[in-house]
Amino acid sequence: MYKKSGLITYYALTPVHTGAGSSVSYIDLPVQRERHTSFPIMAGSGLKGVFRALAERDREKGNLELNIDEIFGPEDGSKGSSCVAFTDAKILLYPVRSVKNTFAWITCPFVLKRFKEDLESAGKEIKNFSIPEVSDNKIIVASNSPLIINNNPTNNNPNNNNSKKVGLEEFVFDVDNTQIDNNLIDLIEKIKGYIPDTETTQNLSARFAIVSDNVFTDLVNYAVEVRTRIKIDQTTGTASSGALFTVEMVPSESIFYSLVFADDPKIKNNSNDNSNDDANGVINKIKNLIDNKVIQVGGDETIGLGFVKVKFIN
Repeated sequence: MYKKSGLITYYALTPVHTGAGSSVSYIDLPVQRERHTSFPIMAGSGLKGVFRALAERDREKGNLELNIDEIFGPEDGSKGSSCVAFTDAKILLYPVRSVKNTFAWITCPFVLKRFKEDLESAGKEIKNFSIPEVSDNKIIVASNSPLIINNNPTNNNPNNNNSKKVGLEEFVFDVDNTQIDNNLIDLIEKIKGYIPDTETTQNLSARFAIVSDNVFTDLVNYAVEVRTRIKIDQTTGTASSGALFTVEMVPSESIFYSLVFADDPKIKNNSNDNSNDDANGVINKIKNLIDNKVIQVGGDETIGLGFVKVKFIN
């Protein structure tokens, strides 16, 4: 049983390709997705490997404050096991093109409910966390949201939202008449406090939108970035025959989250540092290692893909 936990969020600075191998569909190299929802994810095993590699680089620079084998487990698993567990990173906010205000961060009731349950399972106390329902042709945004195409209520009634619409990708949604209550405002502020602070994320409230579960599923499956790539024959300088392939990527500005759980180290630390002899010390060491760092996940590092900014909350 793990004794301590923390929340890790990932803000995509560039498109991300966490590969799921090859495919026989029109996408040759798709991204990792949950089997039951088809939502994009980043596998926990890959994230743990990235964090271990980050720790090893710190050790080479002489900046390391933790024992790598003690925290992440030795390369030879027969000698012991890791005292930390990283869950898969799940999507929280997904960026899509907007008719106004450039892009919107969308989420849906299913994602918000799961986010709430995950936080509670990690021991995070959640108060006043109200999650509204929304139909497929509706969208929930703040009453003064810059995403709204027509923000001029009809019939001189300021509560009449019949003329308010939001355009995302090729779809147009009616603004839901549900007023944004304090619970939802609190939710947005909680999310803002959980994600890395950048000039873009400071405008979270202006871009935040809730769509239905069905619409969200469609957009995270089809509003993706797909790049067609070729292999260049170095002798001729032209494209090699039969070397055309397509790569699917989760767009930049996507925001994921995962949980980390820690127990007391199972492997005796032979160093003089005794500060990480318990689970609380382990969590603090992990936070110091990754908080506010920019890491690279997934493939195609040399062409600038997969760079994300990390925030750790315990």
